[in-house]
This record gives sequence, structure tokens and C-alpha cells, in this order.
Amino acid sequence: MVRTLMISLWLLLPASAGAQQPSSRSMDALNWKEFQQLVPAKVKTVILTVGTLEAHGFINNGADNTVPVAIANAIAGDVNALIAPHIPYGVTDILAPYPGSLHIPEDAFRVYVRAVLVGLVDNGFRNIVILNGHGPQVLILQQLANEISLKYKVNTLLINWWLLCNDITRQVFGEDGGHATNEETAMVQAANPKLVHWDLFTGKDMATALPSPGDGWSATPFPSTMLLYTEGQGLPKDRTQAKAEEYSRKVIAKVKALVLDSLQKWEMAGFK
Repeated sequence: MVRTLMISLWLLLPASAGAQQPSSRSMDALNWKEFQQLVPAKVKTVILTVGTLEAHGFINNGADNTVPVAIANAIAGDVNALIAPHIPYGVTDILAPYPGSLHIPEDAFRVYVRAVLVGLVDNGFRNIVILNGHGPQVLILQQLANEISLKYKVNTLLINWWLLCNDITRQVFGEDGGHATNEETAMVQAANPKLVHWDLFTGKDMATALPSPGDGWSATPFPSTMLLYTEGQGLPKDRTQAKAEEYSRKVIAKVKALVLDSLQKWEMAGFK
């Protein structure tokens, strides 16, 4: 009777529950034979995180790397994806002259990222999620994602997390965000509080609002390493870990929901 009951309960489990899980979600950590068994038979999706190294107010220079990697690690299991090795250097642009920043010219960045994407296709992935943490390379990544999808008949999804989650920024903080301001500070603090140097934060003197095209000015290097999308909005006010983790949870949930929705609809449309 007990044996029959156990068998019955096992049959009620979702198919995924009985499936063998990868030893790691990181491509870096997998052996080639394990990878061969996983992709594409069991895992068809890969997350490629992209960032850069640039000055970020009073948080780490690698904030654009820290955040997408943290999001990828949080969602990979739930969306059944592997995580490709991170691309840490990007088109840094107007903050490149600041100490510790590093700029890759657009043509070199484009060639390199294209080669990485083609390599992921060649390894059997059908769905490529590009999780970007840096603004000046949005258009380049959008063009590359479209190109790779059309040329190789794979599915690509580019996520610029701070743009996707601007509504969450306004909901949680009550105002707009910016570069190295409330939303990035919260995401970095949630990932690793040691990377937020509150002792270096002196207030509004550290920030400058980004000019709109009609404002009549631009500057390189930009006068501040905290860039406001809206004048007078975005400076961090709530320093608590609880607030940072609240924001991070909501961002991760929204990113995960978008990935799952896209995967489901691609499959429904026959793009497998």
C-alpha cells in the first residue's frame, strides 16, 4: 500500500521535477561532456550578461557588471537557462576619462559581441537573452540581437533592466532614477553591500542632470559621475538594506516574468 502510494505521488510530480538538473547554471563551470548532454536536449536558453567598467558616483566602477550578473544568477534556474561568461568591457563613452574606467571603441565591441553570439548559436542554443547593464551600448546590442536572430533563425531578447524597470523605480523610490543613483545603488547594495561607499556620498553636488538634445550643451568627460534623468530626482535617500532588497526583488521578478513570457510565446508561435 505504501509503495503504491509513493508511486502515485511520484507520477503527480511535474515532469521537470524528476529531470536531472545541471551541476551548475554557469557555462564556465560545466565540463564539455555535461554541456553536450544538456544543450539543446534539456536546455535551449542562454543568458549573456554585458556591462562595462566606468565611474559610478559612490558605488563600484563595475556596477554595470554587478547588476546584470546578479539578475542572471537569480533567474537562470527558474527560466531553465545557462549563463554565458560575462562581457565586462563596453562602450563607456562620456565617463571613460574617469579613473578606473575603460572604453572599447564601438567597432571593436560590435565585432566581439557578434562573435560571442554566433558562438552561442553554434553551441546549440535556440534562445539568447542578452541582459545589458550599460546605456551607451543599447542600440548596438539591439542591432546585433536583431541581426543574429534573422541570420541564424534563433530567438533573441535584449533586456536593458533599468529601462524595463523604470516604473518600479518610481514606485519604490517615488521619483525618477539615473546613472549611479537610487536604482543602481539599490541593486548593487542588494547584491553586495560592501560595494556601496556611503562615506563618499556628499549629496547633490555629486550629480548633474543629463541634458536633452535641445538644451544646447554636452560635455566629455561629463561633469559628474552621478547622472540624473530628471533634475532634482534620483539621489539616494533610503540607505537601508531592506529598501535595496525590496527594489531588487521587484526588478528580478519583472525581468524573470518577461523572459518566461517571451519563451512561452516563442514556443506557441512555433519558434522552438
